[in-house]
Amino acid sequence: MADKSEIETVLGVAKQIMTEAGCASLITIDESGLPSSRPVRTFPSDDEFTKITIPTDQNSRKTQHVRSNSNVVLSYIDTPTRGYVTVIGKAVLIDDVEDKRAAWVDPFSAFWPDGPESKDYLLIVVTPKQIEARSYTQGVAEVPTQWTPVTLQRTDTGGWQQVS
Repeated sequence: MADKSEIETVLGVAKQIMTEAGCASLITIDESGLPSSRPVRTFPSDDEFTKITIPTDQNSRKTQHVRSNSNVVLSYIDTPTRGYVTVIGKAVLIDDVEDKRAAWVDPFSAFWPDGPESKDYLLIVVTPKQIEARSYTQGVAEVPTQWTPVTLQRTDTGGWQQVS
């Protein structure tokens, strides 16, 4: 079992990879039960990963998929270091104007000219339940021949514990 500082290190490296990647692959489950992947812009909420926000459109396929199955995966790649972060979690759809305003950035105007009040602008908010991370250059799962990432799971109290 890892101590708190080791978990904080893994979370710090994970956040760095997620931020530098800028985009992730969002994997949802479609109507036929098959996985569906597409690139998305994400915004992690804080260093404890309490939520990850994804702007989307009311009519997107990902929105329809989340409505029928809230289990999602986000996958981030750090190509220069061959590191990655995988987030497994539950997604909810948020249509609250205040939340949408808080997540708004100017480039979204190209998609939603009416701004954060647009009826088509929606947020997918993912609550991470598990995080897998690997970054050899930053000392997270640094043995290349083991192929095993560091895996953290959310505890009942909202913190994280290392499970591998």
